[in-house]
Amino acid sequence: MAFSIDRIFFPTDFSKNAEQALPFAAEIALKTGAKLTLFHASQEAMDITPDFEKTRDQVIDDSSKNFDKLLNSLEEDRYSSLEISTIVQDGQTVTALLNQVKERSTDLIVMGTKGVTGDRNAILGSVASSVIQKSPVPVLAIPIASSLDNFKNMIFTSDYKEGDLTALSDSIDLAKHFDSSVEVLHVSDQKSMESEIKFRGFRDLVNEYINYDKISFHHEFELDFFPTISQFLPDRADSLLVMVRYKKSFWEKLTNRSLSKEMSFYSKVPLLVMMGDQSSKVNTILEESEEESS
Repeated sequence: MAFSIDRIFFPTDFSKNAEQALPFAAEIALKTGAKLTLFHASQEAMDITPDFEKTRDQVIDDSSKNFDKLLNSLEEDRYSSLEISTIVQDGQTVTALLNQVKERSTDLIVMGTKGVTGDRNAILGSVASSVIQKSPVPVLAIPIASSLDNFKNMIFTSDYKEGDLTALSDSIDLAKHFDSSVEVLHVSDQKSMESEIKFRGFRDLVNEYINYDKISFHHEFELDFFPTISQFLPDRADSLLVMVRYKKSFWEKLTNRSLSKEMSFYSKVPLLVMMGDQSSKVNTILEESEEESS
């Protein structure tokens, strides 16, 4: 079952971060034929103010102008064919956003991020972190210094969990639209026969059931995953990092760490967070691959 992207949701606060991230959403929409929805949540208490109708109309008018300004930043000739809609809603940003995502059967969220700040937990900003942790669909988080060149290479981090095969398959479906190379990275805490068997087993399973020529596999050894990936990324600056979110995931461990030197690398490359709790789809991948080879 291919990873189909039919609806992309782009939350924006009309900041520079959002403006820099919009081309990513537009480019994915262009290549997949997806509909693109721009969303803004207003923190104004529009329904309880004495002149709430006037306040509401002003918020809608201001948001409309900001949407126009944001869309005007896109290359008109390249993205003129896109089907783009806009939504303004009052309420808490993350809650309002996720409600809309569920109601509209969204396939992917694309959003700008702040990068590293002084807050030790604000690796990508509080809103982006909350969305990533709670979203029912994949989230692509875009730091302000990113460019579309980051789609040239994807670094998929795997811990060989049940849902990783599906997440990798879905990531490769996206990679095919950009002719991206894909590097699968696993970090073992020590060299052993068991770790080598797991590495070779996952590599062979992927090569057998997922048809993609531009894929390679890396096996690194380190007690801690995070220093390893921070050393792995600098030589691959034009890359997109892919992590898989489980209930106890790399992402949650990352956001709970104290801010340290290696953290800065996470703010310099786009981060695609895939859903890991979808192991039931693994058999579908295997069955479809067997049908294609028969």
